[in-house]
Amino acid sequence: MREALAALLTTSSGFEVNVTRMERITVGHSRAMYRVDCASPTGVPVGPFVLRMEQGGVFGTSSAEEFGVMRSLASAGVPLARVLWSEPTGDVLGRPFFVMDYLQGADPANERAMDRASADSFIRELKKLHELDGTGLAIPFAVRPASPGDATHLQIDRWAATYRAAAPVCIPLLEEAEAWLHAFAPPLDRLAVVHGDAGPGNVVMAEGGVVAFTDFEFTHLGDPAEDWAFCVTMRGARTMTRGEWTDLLGRHGVVLSAWEWTYWEAFNLFKGACANRTCLQLFENGANRAPNMAIIGTTLHQVFLRRLAGIVGANPVPPPDRSAMSVPDRGASAR
Repeated sequence: MREALAALLTTSSGFEVNVTRMERITVGHSRAMYRVDCASPTGVPVGPFVLRMEQGGVFGTSSAEEFGVMRSLASAGVPLARVLWSEPTGDVLGRPFFVMDYLQGADPANERAMDRASADSFIRELKKLHELDGTGLAIPFAVRPASPGDATHLQIDRWAATYRAAAPVCIPLLEEAEAWLHAFAPPLDRLAVVHGDAGPGNVVMAEGGVVAFTDFEFTHLGDPAEDWAFCVTMRGARTMTRGEWTDLLGRHGVVLSAWEWTYWEAFNLFKGACANRTCLQLFENGANRAPNMAIIGTTLHQVFLRRLAGIVGANPVPPPDRSAMSVPDRGASAR
């Protein structure tokens, strides 16, 4: 890997590069992350860099699209590591990847340890991302809504297609949830840039402030409520309580109705259940035999599906007042 990567970096950068060390730095499910230390022939250090490599098609996302999205967002002032070179074919290292700067002196915010000050900074920066003009930016999204009203429906269709491509049989609970999400999709009057996987663990912090957002593979145009609900009910749930998160969000002017919390929690569970099903396919066909692929594609997929079915089952028809829609007791639904 080091020799093949050195050849690519030499061609891409325009000067000779020797790769002196490659070290796996995270155990990501959809991407493998390596720190790459380099030097010139005279011994002068170059980099270090981070190599972000696909893992056989996990979650059905593309590193080439992620690279283009990150490059466009960086030009719009979004804090992120500078992306440098992309290899979308898989010919060099066996799987597609891209190379970006290594951020010195900063660490990913631990999902269990992000403090209140760091969470406050995270909310402030994520809100800035949402405030970007989604229609005015030339971001190379594979899916681009014709109007704000199409955005949520296109994402529902995207994840339904992802699950169907990975599953040999129909999963009735996902089919029902797909119809439910289409029927109850909240109106949207403005397209925002949605991170899609926002929360602790996908943001790099230093001295209580955001240095960079990471993991842009799910980024798309849509409703910011998707990000807030994902952070509070899923990725950030081990960091602070729902009440603590909503209190902080309120201080930044972010307020969701009870119905919006319900809908977007269901949407994110649907997205997760559909994406997780790809892992079982890759494990079964030999494309990725890592044990976590089997676990994500079975146990985690079913956990998401059970929670999703509980929400859909508790709200089978639109009530006169959507704010009355409820999230069922998870303990009861799990039983």
